[in-house]
Amino acid sequence: MRLFDRWRSAEVPADVGAGFWVAEAAAMQRAIVTALAGAERSRSAVPARVEFSPGAEGRVVVAWRNVIVGFVPPDRAAPLRGQLEAAGKGTLVAPGSVVEVGGQRRVWVGEGEPAGEPPADELAPPPTTIFGINLPGTTPRQTTTARRWVLAVGSHSWEVREGTDLDVALLRRRIAEAEPGATVHVLVWGEPVAIDLASGDRVTLTDPVTGEVEVLHPR
Repeated sequence: MRLFDRWRSAEVPADVGAGFWVAEAAAMQRAIVTALAGAERSRSAVPARVEFSPGAEGRVVVAWRNVIVGFVPPDRAAPLRGQLEAAGKGTLVAPGSVVEVGGQRRVWVGEGEPAGEPPADELAPPPTTIFGINLPGTTPRQTTTARRWVLAVGSHSWEVREGTDLDVALLRRRIAEAEPGATVHVLVWGEPVAIDLASGDRVTLTDPVTGEVEVLHPR
């Protein structure tokens, strides 16, 4: 038995029917590849055990190895939203695999071999950058009316839009449920960010309008 198992949420198996392809592979390519171990990157298929969590605007987020790797397709999301509610504090999980399809890594959720065509991507891939600077021909971040926060991790900070640049609800949950000393991986501006909870750095969300600070770690 692992030393910190008592802090982990109980796993609740999800009913995913015949299975489905996770949506938004193009936007999540960097995250998917980051979650692969070095030796796995040469394999065409890698077994995966994914977790589901609620996202913004009714979306259901799919995570693998503490990395967000996509979203449940809209036509499959409603049953899983119900299962998330029923699971309460449990972690809703399902078997699957990460496979190479058409030059991309895609996530299949379900038992057995993947079937059917992957869904069309709606989100554009993140812009290509060098040292944070967009290269010519890339798409800049667009302005939305989503709620804004300033996420700070130690001496680093980002201004983010909820549900667009950062899934705030998932971040809160990951940190609250993490084992002591764990590393939490999230996407900020479409880029993977590792938050080392063992470092002692404060993790906060600040409302830039009111100045109210929410401390996520340490508690």
